[in-house]
Amino acid sequence: MNREFLHKITLLGCLFLLITSSSGTDNGFQTPEQYAQIVQEHFANEEWEAGKELLEEGLQKYPNVSDLEWLMGKYWFHEKNYDQSRYHLVKAIDDNYNNVNAKHLLVDVEDITENYSSAICYVNELLEVNPYWRGLWRRKIELYRKQNNDVEADRLLKRINQIYPNDTILRKDYIYSMEVGYQQMKKGGNRKEAIERLTELIKVSPQNEEYYLDIINLHLQEGNREAALGWSSNGLAAIPGSGALIVKRASILSELARYPEALAFIREQMKRNNSPAIRRMYNDLLMEAARAEKQRDPYVLYGMAYEGGNKNKEALDYLLNTSVTRGYTDDALFYIREAKKQYGNNDKGILYKEYMLYRQMNEDDLAYSTLKKMYEMYPDDYDITLAMSAQHMKKAEKLMELGLYAEALPHVLFVSQKHVDNDVNGAAWEKALSCYINMKRYNEALATLDTITLHFPDYENGTLKRAFILDKMDKTEEALQLYLSAIEQSDEDMRIFYVIGYEELAVPYIKKCMEAGATKKAYEEAIKLVSLNPSSDLGLRYAINSSGLLGKYDEFEKYTAQGINYYPEEPFYQAKRATVLERDKRYEASLEFLKPILNKYPSNKEIIGAFSQSSEYRAQQLTKAKEPEKALAVLDTALLYDSQNKSLKYTKGVVYEANRQADSAYYYQKYYEPSIMEYRSFQRHLSGLRSMMLKNEIALTYLRARYGEEDIITSVATAEYTRKGQKNSYTGRLNYAGRSGSASDSMEAEEQTPGGVGIQVQGEWTHHFSPKWSTTVNAAFATKYFPDITADVAVRHYLKNDWEIGAHVGYRRVAAYTKRYEWNDEFFAGGTGDNGYLFTGWNESKTNLLTVGGELAKTIEVVRLNTKIDMHFFNSNFYYNAQIGAKYFPANDGKTNINAMASIGSAPETAVLDYALPGSFSHTNTMVGLGGQYMVSPNITIGLMGTWNTYYNQTNTVRGSSPLNPIESISTRYKNLYNIYAQVYISF
Repeated sequence: MNREFLHKITLLGCLFLLITSSSGTDNGFQTPEQYAQIVQEHFANEEWEAGKELLEEGLQKYPNVSDLEWLMGKYWFHEKNYDQSRYHLVKAIDDNYNNVNAKHLLVDVEDITENYSSAICYVNELLEVNPYWRGLWRRKIELYRKQNNDVEADRLLKRINQIYPNDTILRKDYIYSMEVGYQQMKKGGNRKEAIERLTELIKVSPQNEEYYLDIINLHLQEGNREAALGWSSNGLAAIPGSGALIVKRASILSELARYPEALAFIREQMKRNNSPAIRRMYNDLLMEAARAEKQRDPYVLYGMAYEGGNKNKEALDYLLNTSVTRGYTDDALFYIREAKKQYGNNDKGILYKEYMLYRQMNEDDLAYSTLKKMYEMYPDDYDITLAMSAQHMKKAEKLMELGLYAEALPHVLFVSQKHVDNDVNGAAWEKALSCYINMKRYNEALATLDTITLHFPDYENGTLKRAFILDKMDKTEEALQLYLSAIEQSDEDMRIFYVIGYEELAVPYIKKCMEAGATKKAYEEAIKLVSLNPSSDLGLRYAINSSGLLGKYDEFEKYTAQGINYYPEEPFYQAKRATVLERDKRYEASLEFLKPILNKYPSNKEIIGAFSQSSEYRAQQLTKAKEPEKALAVLDTALLYDSQNKSLKYTKGVVYEANRQADSAYYYQKYYEPSIMEYRSFQRHLSGLRSMMLKNEIALTYLRARYGEEDIITSVATAEYTRKGQKNSYTGRLNYAGRSGSASDSMEAEEQTPGGVGIQVQGEWTHHFSPKWSTTVNAAFATKYFPDITADVAVRHYLKNDWEIGAHVGYRRVAAYTKRYEWNDEFFAGGTGDNGYLFTGWNESKTNLLTVGGELAKTIEVVRLNTKIDMHFFNSNFYYNAQIGAKYFPANDGKTNINAMASIGSAPETAVLDYALPGSFSHTNTMVGLGGQYMVSPNITIGLMGTWNTYYNQTNTVRGSSPLNPIESISTRYKNLYNIYAQVYISF
């Protein structure tokens, strides 16, 4: 027996160990996202092996999940096992083609393993998602360089630099690329191409001193010292006072033994830069000039000869040419005047030298005047026309910089019509195009663009410019169609640039359509844009907004999901996701979705607005579900982030009103700002809330009843006082009834009750257990007419969507009266009368009445409908009464109403019994009524109600001529009773 016991204990222990060990190995992760989040935390903390172990567990549960495969690829990348890394990253993309993280890492893997073509392919895929990512463009250029494809790299760099001319990083990359190119050409001995590359570099970066020095040295190596001198002048014009350029130019002049010119040049430059090095060079040049003077400069000799009277052509030509070349401006001007005297004022050679001299002197106006004179005299001379074109271009550039496009246009048109040089001509046409566009002369701009594309087929910006012009002509649709055609016919790289251009036109056009109310057109254009560029932020925003306005909720949800996919952290799309949930009335889910985002972006207006909107809808939903405390908690949370939101405050007031907290309801609802049309109604509603805030109420009611066929008046007066609280209300009520009627044998009465006075005292208590449950209990005692004892208990349940159900039970001790007849002893047979019985009084009987009933009510905006049925148990018999009613509240104050009702049954409605009005059981009783109440002020409400009752009436009589043979009879008929209730309610 002990062995069996030990055996069982051992088995239970093993089972316990098995269960605990299996539960211990379960990390509790239910989704791939949970695995991914914890693994990333491990990796971030450099816990790579722990992360890998957890990752392997996740992949066993969820094989081929994209994010898990990416993280495994990331692990192997960290371990530098690039084959394994590539394997898992490719699997990640197979599962989710849009896994951007995996593609980024694959670019690194292929780059490290020198598979540059594959890396470029992955970069292209990333650019499809985000074509604006300039870092990816730079990475693509870098990969081309690693592939030794410098031609494609330079082409791409130049193109992207044209598209983003203000991007300083791209500009630096472009300059660096050109600089590397010319350095390689220089090292390879290809000086001419190096000079061309440097010329381009100087255009891009005219302030770089090193470039001028290099191009000067290259020209010197080519033996072209005059060109070197020209570049030194250009450099000093761009960088005045440059010490290195001053020294370089002076050195060249010194090598050419042009000491006077060098000395004059240095003296001039020392006005800007009087550094020790330049002063030292000046002194050295003075020594060299002094030594060279011994050799007798020909310029000096020719000058002495000319001054001596030998003014022949040889001397004049030498002196003129040398003075111009050496920059002896005063001498040159003198010799030009001398030459004009000898050769005339219109000699082309002399005029050209004069033009060149003025250019050296930076006298642009004089140079242009001289050149213009030559052009008028020699319009077909190529060099003069070329120089004239250069002057016109220079003037045009200055005017365009000042925004004077109309003044610049004639200059560029002059150049474009001369066809002196292809590059110059192309530049002139482009400037003419720019002038026309800025002058808003778009038809001429289109004609100019046609000319450019005709004469320059390789012009790359034709589509961009044409689309831009069409857009300015309010032909945006035509411009967008032009882009679409270009996109269809372009290669991969150009397609991206055209898509960018398309978006730049489409976005303002869509905005314009939205502002003009052309929502359908805006939607169509936004869809086209998103189809071309699925990651277009503004395109997605307009697609979402326009689809929402058009009621295309499926599209709204689709583009919201697409936006979240591309911009998961962007608040706009998260707010729209909340709107999707709101449309499905999933307000609680919307709030749960927004809470973590709101914690992350606590000041973001879009998220705060979405959270406030969802909170408002959720509060309204909870209020209809009779859960005001939860509704208030939701609104209080929203107000923590959006404390000035008047709509939230107003909704909070509505919730308080539903919870019978009128003072709080009034405080918050007063923040609402009604329109002009709403103002009176809103003020009326506030008055109603002020009335609800009053805790005390006195009600005075007067009932006047009259039979239809008899002038018999029955009245009941009521006075009551109510003390109101949020959960409890207490009422004391006094009813008074006076009856006209027979009380003795001295009258013949047709009434069913005797005359007299009756008083009823009643107490009532109403208690709200919660927003969903309440009960009312009352009890009353009376002297006459009213039920001797009255007791009622009612329970009411408030359901969702403004439905109510109720049940009640009541007890009444009611009195019934019959006429009493006795024999008249003075009656004798054979007399003139035929009736010996006299009415001597009333017989009163007491009966118990038990009532059980139910009620159903529904509020639809400003109308409240209700139906009620009562079942009475009376004298061991069962009777019923069914009632329907409707109240219309037209004034939005909660009190003013129009009330209609009707009832039918084998018993009268309970109010007939309570007000001591006549009625009958076992026969059909009907009633219709119409009335209403009006709130005169927050303190006074008046009411008037009229009812028409039709009931069965019977009267007992006794007749006869012998006391031994009484003849009893009952007369029956239906009677109409008309009632008017007048009410006054005084609140304070």
